[in-house]
Amino acid sequence: MKRYFLLPLISLSFLISCSSSESSGAEDAIADTITQAGFDTLDMSKTIVNVPSLWKVEMEDDGSKERLEKPSDSALASLTAVQMIQALNESYPDIQLQMDHLSGDTAYLAIPESTYLTQQTGSTGAFNYLATVVYNVTELKGVKYVHLNFKGGDHAVPGTYSRDNFKRLR
Repeated sequence: MKRYFLLPLISLSFLISCSSSESSGAEDAIADTITQAGFDTLDMSKTIVNVPSLWKVEMEDDGSKERLEKPSDSALASLTAVQMIQALNESYPDIQLQMDHLSGDTAYLAIPESTYLTQQTGSTGAFNYLATVVYNVTELKGVKYVHLNFKGGDHAVPGTYSRDNFKRLR
Protein backbone atom coordinates (compact mmCIF):
# COMPACT_ATOMS: atom_id res chain seq x y z
CA MET A 1 0.00 0.00 0.00
CA LYS A 2 2.87 2.36 0.74
CA ARG A 3 4.13 1.90 -2.81
CA TYR A 4 0.83 3.09 -4.29
CA PHE A 5 0.97 6.20 -2.14
CA LEU A 6 4.63 7.01 -2.81
CA LEU A 7 4.46 6.73 -6.60
CA PRO A 8 1.83 9.51 -7.07
CA LEU A 9 3.59 11.68 -4.48
CA ILE A 10 6.94 11.37 -6.24
CA SER A 11 5.32 12.02 -9.64
CA LEU A 12 3.53 15.09 -8.32
CA SER A 13 6.74 16.46 -6.79
CA PHE A 14 8.57 15.92 -10.07
CA LEU A 15 5.85 17.69 -12.09
CA ILE A 16 5.74 20.67 -9.73
CA SER A 17 9.52 21.13 -9.79
CA CYS A 18 9.66 20.87 -13.60
CA SER A 19 6.81 23.28 -14.22
CA SER A 20 8.10 25.94 -11.84
CA SER A 21 11.58 25.92 -13.37
CA GLU A 22 10.10 26.11 -16.88
CA SER A 23 7.91 29.10 -16.07
CA SER A 24 10.72 31.01 -14.39
CA GLY A 25 12.88 30.30 -17.43
CA ALA A 26 10.16 31.68 -19.71
CA GLU A 27 9.79 34.77 -17.54
CA ASP A 28 13.56 35.29 -17.64
CA ALA A 29 13.57 34.93 -21.42
CA ILE A 30 10.79 37.52 -21.75
CA ALA A 31 12.64 39.92 -19.44
CA ASP A 32 15.86 39.40 -21.43
CA THR A 33 14.01 40.05 -24.71
CA ILE A 34 12.49 43.25 -23.35
CA THR A 35 15.87 44.41 -22.08
CA GLN A 36 17.60 43.55 -25.36
CA ALA A 37 14.92 45.45 -27.30
CA GLY A 38 15.91 48.57 -25.39
CA PHE A 39 12.78 48.95 -23.28
CA ASP A 40 13.13 50.17 -19.74
CA THR A 41 11.21 47.51 -17.82
CA LEU A 42 10.63 49.88 -14.92
CA ASP A 43 9.07 52.68 -16.99
CA MET A 44 6.86 51.35 -19.79
CA SER A 45 5.13 54.74 -20.19
CA LYS A 46 7.86 55.72 -22.65
CA THR A 47 6.43 53.23 -25.18
CA ILE A 48 2.84 54.53 -25.09
CA VAL A 49 1.87 56.48 -28.19
CA ASN A 50 -0.30 59.54 -27.62
CA VAL A 51 -3.50 59.39 -29.62
CA PRO A 52 -4.54 62.87 -30.73
CA SER A 53 -7.90 64.25 -29.80
CA LEU A 54 -10.41 63.11 -32.44
CA TRP A 55 -13.88 64.14 -33.52
CA LYS A 56 -16.28 62.01 -31.45
CA VAL A 57 -19.97 61.69 -30.80
CA GLU A 58 -20.99 62.87 -27.33
CA MET A 59 -24.29 63.19 -25.52
CA GLU A 60 -25.40 66.78 -24.96
CA ASP A 61 -25.28 68.01 -21.35
CA ASP A 62 -29.04 67.72 -20.90
CA GLY A 63 -28.98 64.17 -22.31
CA SER A 64 -31.48 65.05 -25.04
CA LYS A 65 -29.44 64.10 -28.10
CA GLU A 66 -26.03 63.19 -29.44
CA ARG A 67 -23.77 65.58 -31.28
CA LEU A 68 -20.34 65.60 -32.84
CA GLU A 69 -17.70 67.21 -30.66
CA LYS A 70 -14.75 68.91 -32.31
CA PRO A 71 -11.26 67.92 -31.10
CA SER A 72 -9.90 69.97 -28.24
CA ASP A 73 -6.49 70.46 -29.83
CA SER A 74 -5.06 71.12 -33.28
CA ALA A 75 -2.93 67.96 -33.51
CA LEU A 76 -5.43 66.39 -35.90
CA ALA A 77 -4.49 68.82 -38.67
CA SER A 78 -0.90 67.60 -38.75
CA LEU A 79 -1.65 63.88 -39.17
CA THR A 80 -1.00 61.93 -42.35
CA ALA A 81 -3.66 59.56 -43.68
CA VAL A 82 -1.85 56.54 -42.22
CA GLN A 83 -1.51 58.23 -38.81
CA MET A 84 -5.21 59.12 -38.87
CA ILE A 85 -6.17 55.49 -39.51
CA GLN A 86 -3.84 54.37 -36.71
CA ALA A 87 -5.42 56.87 -34.30
CA LEU A 88 -8.92 55.67 -35.21
CA ASN A 89 -7.87 52.03 -34.84
CA GLU A 90 -6.40 52.73 -31.40
CA SER A 91 -9.56 54.55 -30.37
CA TYR A 92 -11.85 51.78 -31.68
CA PRO A 93 -9.89 48.52 -31.32
CA ASP A 94 -12.89 46.32 -32.20
CA ILE A 95 -13.15 47.86 -35.68
CA GLN A 96 -9.92 47.98 -37.63
CA LEU A 97 -9.72 50.24 -40.66
CA GLN A 98 -7.22 49.75 -43.45
CA MET A 99 -6.10 52.49 -45.79
CA ASP A 100 -6.54 51.50 -49.41
CA HIS A 101 -5.68 54.72 -51.23
CA LEU A 102 -6.44 58.41 -51.73
CA SER A 103 -7.81 59.53 -55.07
CA GLY A 104 -8.83 63.10 -55.77
CA ASP A 105 -11.07 64.22 -52.92
CA THR A 106 -11.87 60.69 -51.68
CA ALA A 107 -10.17 58.43 -49.15
CA TYR A 108 -10.74 54.74 -49.82
CA LEU A 109 -10.79 52.62 -46.66
CA ALA A 110 -11.60 49.00 -45.91
CA ILE A 111 -12.85 47.18 -42.84
CA PRO A 112 -11.81 43.55 -43.49
CA GLU A 113 -13.66 42.21 -40.44
CA SER A 114 -16.86 44.23 -40.10
CA THR A 115 -19.05 41.91 -38.02
CA TYR A 116 -18.67 43.94 -34.85
CA LEU A 117 -19.64 47.16 -36.65
CA THR A 118 -22.51 45.73 -38.68
CA GLN A 119 -24.00 43.23 -36.25
CA GLN A 120 -23.02 44.10 -32.68
CA THR A 121 -22.92 47.88 -32.22
CA GLY A 122 -26.58 48.54 -32.97
CA SER A 123 -27.81 51.11 -35.46
CA THR A 124 -26.86 54.10 -33.30
CA GLY A 125 -23.38 52.75 -32.53
CA ALA A 126 -22.68 52.02 -36.20
CA PHE A 127 -23.99 55.44 -37.29
CA ASN A 128 -21.87 57.19 -34.67
CA TYR A 129 -18.76 55.21 -35.63
CA LEU A 130 -19.23 56.03 -39.33
CA ALA A 131 -19.72 59.71 -38.44
CA THR A 132 -16.55 59.65 -36.37
CA VAL A 133 -14.53 58.09 -39.18
CA VAL A 134 -15.90 60.47 -41.81
CA TYR A 135 -15.39 63.62 -39.75
CA ASN A 136 -11.84 62.65 -38.80
CA VAL A 137 -10.72 61.47 -42.23
CA THR A 138 -12.20 64.55 -43.93
CA GLU A 139 -9.86 66.61 -41.74
CA LEU A 140 -7.10 65.45 -44.08
CA LYS A 141 -6.15 68.08 -46.62
CA GLY A 142 -8.26 67.82 -49.78
CA VAL A 143 -10.45 64.92 -48.55
CA LYS A 144 -14.20 65.53 -48.74
CA TYR A 145 -15.48 61.96 -49.10
CA VAL A 146 -14.72 58.63 -47.46
CA HIS A 147 -15.46 55.42 -49.33
CA LEU A 148 -15.80 52.52 -46.91
CA ASN A 149 -15.55 49.00 -48.26
CA PHE A 150 -16.81 46.25 -45.97
CA LYS A 151 -19.38 43.47 -45.83
CA GLY A 152 -22.66 45.19 -44.96
CA GLY A 153 -24.96 43.99 -42.24
CA ASP A 154 -27.99 44.92 -40.18
CA HIS A 155 -26.57 48.18 -38.84
CA ALA A 156 -24.17 49.54 -41.48
CA VAL A 157 -23.68 49.43 -45.23
CA PRO A 158 -20.59 50.17 -47.30
CA GLY A 159 -20.47 53.19 -49.56
CA THR A 160 -19.19 56.70 -50.02
CA TYR A 161 -19.93 59.10 -47.17
CA SER A 162 -19.43 62.80 -46.54
CA ARG A 163 -20.13 65.08 -43.59
CA ASP A 164 -23.55 65.79 -45.10
CA ASN A 165 -24.59 62.22 -44.28
CA PHE A 166 -24.34 63.05 -40.57
CA LYS A 167 -26.10 66.44 -40.37
CA ARG A 168 -28.30 65.36 -37.49
CA LEU A 169 -25.21 65.13 -35.25
CA ARG A 170 -24.19 68.78 -35.74
